[in-house]
Amino acid sequence: MKSYTTDIVNVSLLNHDVYRVRLRLADAQQRLEFIAGQYLDLELPDGRKASFSIASAPDQSSDLELHIRAMPESLLNTAILTHLQTQPQVRVTLGMGTCCLDVHRLKPEQHLIFVAASTGFAQIKSMVEHLLANQVMNPIDIYWGARQREDMYLVDLPHQWSKEHKNVHFVPVLSEEDAEWMGRKGMLPSAIQEDLPSDLTQLRVYISGSPAMVYALVDVLEDKGVQEDQIFADAFAYAPRPVRQV
Repeated sequence: MKSYTTDIVNVSLLNHDVYRVRLRLADAQQRLEFIAGQYLDLELPDGRKASFSIASAPDQSSDLELHIRAMPESLLNTAILTHLQTQPQVRVTLGMGTCCLDVHRLKPEQHLIFVAASTGFAQIKSMVEHLLANQVMNPIDIYWGARQREDMYLVDLPHQWSKEHKNVHFVPVLSEEDAEWMGRKGMLPSAIQEDLPSDLTQLRVYISGSPAMVYALVDVLEDKGVQEDQIFADAFAYAPRPVRQV
């Protein structure tokens, strides 16, 4: 892990409650060191910290991108957004987390499934952009779940990936009823269960979302025969799996 002082370049609203934050190294001689999919700690001047997934890939110069959902009920979240919107700099420490991906360790036969709920898309974006920047041709399936269409943001981006790269398949999923929605409906674990290939041996599943969603999907995957070492999620570390009821 390494700490940096960063300039706050831009804070912009992506939808009704998610902000994109762009940070840049204050010292141009420094170099960002992290693996795609890792997260950082953002530190306020009073010492309070909060963790956020890095949405940019390590291949993307000295800039960092974060996706931060506004949560008015959280004093820390409010303080962080206020700082980012009013101050010139912020300290960050990166990279942390084991739900990450390095193309140099990837085998060509591996089938990659990325699953995001809400702003979990930030972590998935980092990994997918890292893969595409390195012209990886492995099958890449991306599932992004939200309650309503309004809860998604930057949704044109994964659609663009799938149009420009024949190995990329994007599936948005809404959990709440929407009469005009023509895409997949229901919960993420159910959608993924319906699409699992017959050969599970080469699957690598990366999950970014709440612990409840993560473990619900893990149960589905393991019931189908996917092995524990094929599944990756930061929730395994910060919210250890409860004893499963059989």
